[in-house]
Amino acid sequence: MTRGAVLVRREMTESSKHAEISEKVDVWSFVDEWGPEKVIQVYDAATRMKGVLVIDNTARGPGKGGIRFTPTVTPWEVFRLARTMTWKCAAADLPFGGAKSGIRGDPKKVEKIAWVEAFARAVAPFVPEQYVAAPDMYTGEREMAAFVREVGDLKGATGKPAEIGGIPHEYGTTGYGVSIAVIEATKVLHELESRNQDVSDLRVSIQGFGNVGIFTAKFLDERGVKVVAVNDSKSAIYDPDGLNITEAVKIKKKHGTLEPYKEAKHVPRDSIFKTPANVFVPASIANVINKDTVPMLLDAGVKMIVEGGNIPTTKEADNLLHRKGVCIVPDLIANAGGVIGSYAEYLNKTKDEAFRLIEDRIVENVRNIMSEAVMSNREPRVVGLEMAQRRVKKAMKYRQ
Repeated sequence: MTRGAVLVRREMTESSKHAEISEKVDVWSFVDEWGPEKVIQVYDAATRMKGVLVIDNTARGPGKGGIRFTPTVTPWEVFRLARTMTWKCAAADLPFGGAKSGIRGDPKKVEKIAWVEAFARAVAPFVPEQYVAAPDMYTGEREMAAFVREVGDLKGATGKPAEIGGIPHEYGTTGYGVSIAVIEATKVLHELESRNQDVSDLRVSIQGFGNVGIFTAKFLDERGVKVVAVNDSKSAIYDPDGLNITEAVKIKKKHGTLEPYKEAKHVPRDSIFKTPANVFVPASIANVINKDTVPMLLDAGVKMIVEGGNIPTTKEADNLLHRKGVCIVPDLIANAGGVIGSYAEYLNKTKDEAFRLIEDRIVENVRNIMSEAVMSNREPRVVGLEMAQRRVKKAMKYRQ
């Protein structure tokens, strides 16, 4: 195992792809007053595992963030996600800082558990005092069990199997929080802006039908909200009268794709941005809402975007949508259900207690931030970020 400096360069634009990361610029190119405190690059010769851990800020507590396992993960991507976790934990008023980690490899082609174990051994000196892991893309309860087993501390990760005291993300904690954010934001806008729109009038399209997208759809459907379109990596389905979410989930789990779904119109995958809806939920990778997709969303009649995934909207798109009157409920508020559920697990709470805590915190945060944003005519992301930064800065003063 070796450790070295992580070499990255700044993004040239908000919508630039992760593949454009250079390996010729020092890690200090993205350091600022908030962090990151540590960037650890690791390599295991036996498995050929390559990984990176970014501990962004621990002023409020150990850095909290999932382990992403993809062939394209980069240090810059992990840093951006770690910074998002810093703000997300502070916005939710949790005693966690921000962190994130990534394993670079194809989880379908390597010995996944062996790679997670190798990564755990490499970062063990920082766990759990400075870093507490969690599931992310292509990691789940099985990988978290392997991680804590290898570091020798059950506090080293959340999202563990229920059998060892965990509250797995497979329960849908993040998606549950997103569904609550959709409903509460609708109520706030109806109250403060007199929008003639009730929850029953919502038509929601969801981009991404993985763990977050599936549970967002499921919980919205259970509350009587019509989900009219969803997509996965291969196709999209659309029904203006509302999809049969139970059937869509069943098919997705059985076949790994939505293609066999027969009860709706099949359209090209990226047509999800064009399908008529008043609420759009991005629940996949970063930067999917950009200068190219914004016109499609506007033509589709989207009035509110609730960010189910992390950093799905570029700054350019954010500004444009705000000018067009589209309300964005940002990721640091909308998809905080996962980390709130993680906090409940950290406190040894039950599944039911975790879901109650998620609902209470999401409702409170959405209502406070959306209300201030409407009254001051500012973007909710700006309001939420300022609140989070105040909390982190206050904690940093006590650390000096």
